[in-house]
Amino acid sequence: MMATLKKANEVNGYFMTDSSTWVAGKKDLGNIKVLFKGDPYLINTYHGLCQPEGATKAQGYASQFIDFLNSDHGQKIIRDYGKSLYGQGMYNDAAYAKKYDH
Repeated sequence: MMATLKKANEVNGYFMTDSSTWVAGKKDLGNIKVLFKGDPYLINTYHGLCQPEGATKAQGYASQFIDFLNSDHGQKIIRDYGKSLYGQGMYNDAAYAKKYDH
């Protein structure tokens, strides 16, 4: 993605990318800008899934990890990831994604 964004910047082209790649590279991409975002069909939502709890010890750990991701602390880590390096978080939290459920 980043190589293609750099090429689009170089040739004043257009390219569709994910928001985390944009956040990571935008300081070096002075010739391009975001033209469109926020369409529900473009939101790339990640899900955490596991087998029903209790089948194996590993599945219990998976369930605990999903609980952590859903916790306030887990959501803060997701929301703030990359913020100190890029000035804004690279990912959105579950509350943001929920606005775009379809």
